[in-house]
Amino acid sequence: MFNSMLNQLLRNREELFAKIFSGKDVMKIIGSLLLICLIFFGIYGIVMGAYNSVLQAITSMVKVPLLFLLTLLICYPALFMFNVLLGSKLNLEQSFAMILMAFAIIACVMVSFAPISLFFIIIGWSYSFIRLLQVAIFTIAGIAGMIVLSNGFTLACEKYEIYPKLGIRIFRVWVIIFAFVGTQLAWNLRPFVGTRDRPFSLFREQESNFYSAVFHATRDIFSGKHENENNQGKSELEGETPDSIMRGEHTYYRTKPIITEPKPDTIGYLEDSTQ
Repeated sequence: MFNSMLNQLLRNREELFAKIFSGKDVMKIIGSLLLICLIFFGIYGIVMGAYNSVLQAITSMVKVPLLFLLTLLICYPALFMFNVLLGSKLNLEQSFAMILMAFAIIACVMVSFAPISLFFIIIGWSYSFIRLLQVAIFTIAGIAGMIVLSNGFTLACEKYEIYPKLGIRIFRVWVIIFAFVGTQLAWNLRPFVGTRDRPFSLFREQESNFYSAVFHATRDIFSGKHENENNQGKSELEGETPDSIMRGEHTYYRTKPIITEPKPDTIGYLEDSTQ
């Protein structure tokens, strides 16, 4: 059933939409789509958390599916209610199955990008780059899923006449709301990737916001600032502070040592002392 549903989802979506519109085996379709979402979102969560540690990978495996399901539960009631008020003939299960189709497409696109994401993690790209890469992958996958859902509503409107034309416009507004809710919820559930200079934490304290973080990460990338999380806040001496330098605890210089000539009065003192 899993392979059959995955094949229909990727190759024959119009037939799958037809099954949903007819009301045939809708609950089975929902179950299969939900399984695809949980597995593929979980796999991508493991890849995201692998940047930090095994524990972070396990946590992100749970967080990524949770992020999408919570966003769906928050946003779906408003969409369904507006559709009903506008005259949609789709019932609760049919509408939910259509949205799960979009989410399953998002999960498929994300898991297809997992090898690329893992490649950049393995070769050691900076934390800023990895964060922006995840944002880009989530965005691409989200757009793909919303296009599929839009096509489904258009099909229901034009071919089956069970969905109102005005509902398609409402859906476009709903997509914007969905994006804002999803990004804010992702910010509240972070970390998904996790910085290497901090110990593992299930959740982070609330600071700044998602859009500010994306801006700073983009600035770091384009300014050529590739941060090293293991050495943040260190001086020009490897791992040392000015106090440790005064105590003679430093081991080596990153730059050439500065050699200064002795002052004239010191030279005269040395000459007098040798006479």
